[in-house]
Amino acid sequence: MGLILPVGLIIVLIVAANVAAARRNGALAAAFDGALLLFNLPLVLVGLALLAAPPDAAADLAALSGLPLLDLTAAGWVTLGMGAWGVLSCLRPARRLLARALPLDPLSPVHALALALVGYLVGNTALTLTQGGLQELAEAAITVSLLDVVVQQALFVLAALFGVGFLVRRNGRDLQARLGLERPTAAQLRLGLRWIVLLVLLQWAIGAAWALLDPEQAELLGSINESMLAGFNTLGDWFVLALAAGVGEEILFRGALQPVLGLGFTSLLFAIVHVQYGITPITFAVFLIGLAIGVLRQRTNTTVAIFVHFGYNFVLGLLSLLAVYLERFVA
Repeated sequence: MGLILPVGLIIVLIVAANVAAARRNGALAAAFDGALLLFNLPLVLVGLALLAAPPDAAADLAALSGLPLLDLTAAGWVTLGMGAWGVLSCLRPARRLLARALPLDPLSPVHALALALVGYLVGNTALTLTQGGLQELAEAAITVSLLDVVVQQALFVLAALFGVGFLVRRNGRDLQARLGLERPTAAQLRLGLRWIVLLVLLQWAIGAAWALLDPEQAELLGSINESMLAGFNTLGDWFVLALAAGVGEEILFRGALQPVLGLGFTSLLFAIVHVQYGITPITFAVFLIGLAIGVLRQRTNTTVAIFVHFGYNFVLGLLSLLAVYLERFVA
């Protein structure tokens, strides 16, 4: 629920970027770049301040900010990196250079903001991983409620809708076409079913290999997931969770971001933002899953991607419930 305020601020920025893009006014676009620059400069200053702070100030700063700060130097470099990336996103020469590798428009205020937001997502993950890593995640893991998941995914959908110009540049069919929300055919759904099976098998194979090679870390990740998902113990819970995640993440990543950032970069970003996995072989599995669903989005549409993502999550939920039932039965 703590996401509402920052995402609300981000949506305001997204709407402003779309207004600047809709006006097709060079001066207005330049003004937005300047405003975005001012928005990112404080991050640079905070990063420098963290680097200059004495190590014994970590506890006081953690209490003041509400963040689990254990390593001020790492936090400083991450924050400085976020701010520096945000500043670069405001500079058109830097965007022109990135446009050589990514399908983005270097003159678009919307694409400039998208690049900055990507930096925030990656930075948030890096901040989490540098403040204790997987062990810290295990100790701090709390149970996630179904309401938390639904609200988070609803905010993702809102960010995606406003990001592609809802109520400013696009509505109705134009909005659906931009996000790739089309009615799937029977053949596309059959293809999706095959991919659900393949992705579940991929997840199982990588997980099994990791459990053999590094059983302690695999068990630690399992305990994190168990703690976070302890409240999901019915078929209905997993159905809603799978549907919310499928709709929210696919509309944001495959619908809104992939046409701007490209298949590979979006898949990498998709893997990075799943912070509960840390940097583990499961991160690689998530990247491959994102890559596969991204290819499906390119060859079919976002609706099929939603169907596959939902089906994959729901099958994993069913297997989780089945495992719990079998443990009780055996006991």
